[in-house]
Amino acid sequence: MTTSSVLTKASNFGSKPDESTFPELPTLVTWLRIIIGAIYGVSLGIRNENRGLVGLTLGLNVIAFGPMLYFTGYLMANVDSYKNLRFVGVINGVAIMLLIWITFFTWAHSEEEISLQKVLSDALVSSSEDADPTEETTVDADEF
Repeated sequence: MTTSSVLTKASNFGSKPDESTFPELPTLVTWLRIIIGAIYGVSLGIRNENRGLVGLTLGLNVIAFGPMLYFTGYLMANVDSYKNLRFVGVINGVAIMLLIWITFFTWAHSEEEISLQKVLSDALVSSSEDADPTEETTVDADEF
C-alpha cells in the first residue's frame, strides 16, 4: 500500500474502516501518537514546565485520547474489529514526550547541572579523604 492511499483512507470522513478495509490504521495511530508526544514534549520543554505530574498526566491524556477522538469520531472506525486499537502506541508517544521534555529541560538548566556536579564531586572527594585506610577500627562486644 502506498503512502498516498493510506493518507486518503485516513482522511475520509465517516469511512467506517475495519480490520479488513484499513489494516494500516493501528500503525497510523501509533505514528500519530508519537508525533503528538513529540510536539507536546517540545511544548513542555519550551514553556519550562517543571510540575512533573501535571505535565505527564496532561500529556498522557492528550496522547491517549486525542487519537481516539479521531478514529471514533472522524473515521467512525469499527474499533472492536482491531485487536488493540484503543491504546496502541500510547507508551511510544509518552516515551518520546518524556525524552524530549527532559532534553529541553536539561538544556535550559545547564548551570544547575554543573553546580550539582560540583557539589557531588566535592562531597565524594571529602568523604574519601575522611576515611583513613591506615586506621584499624575494632568493635567491642559491649557496643552491640
